[in-house]
Amino acid sequence: MDKKTRLAGARQALAGAKVLLANEDFRGCVSRCYYAAYQAMWAAVGEPEKKPRWEHFGLIKTFVRGNWFDFRAGRKGPGIFERQRFTLRRLYDLRLGADYRLDEVTQREAQWAVDATDEIIVLVERKGNQNGATDNES
Repeated sequence: MDKKTRLAGARQALAGAKVLLANEDFRGCVSRCYYAAYQAMWAAVGEPEKKPRWEHFGLIKTFVRGNWFDFRAGRKGPGIFERQRFTLRRLYDLRLGADYRLDEVTQREAQWAVDATDEIIVLVERKGNQNGATDNES
């Protein structure tokens, strides 16, 4: 699947999350937010080399490293997007709680998830706009 399709899927999932937020389904909202961010990260980093799909922590690690953004990013030390690591891990943890443990999710947490996910998608879209439509398509 190409980057454009994955980003469209991310935007669609985020739109669904906003509807869930408006309808006070906060667990559903954070779940959709995480998968919107997941698709955006996948769009950014491209296809995994050894598996048919990305595993969650491998995708987060690869995204945060930032080689997709700047090929000169090192393989050791902090990644280019270390600031987003906490955000992505928190989104993942909220999603696990919402989907598996049926944890209470507050409106504030759900709104945070929407805002954080939008930032991730915008970050990926910005990079795509800098490099043209064909960058990172696979």
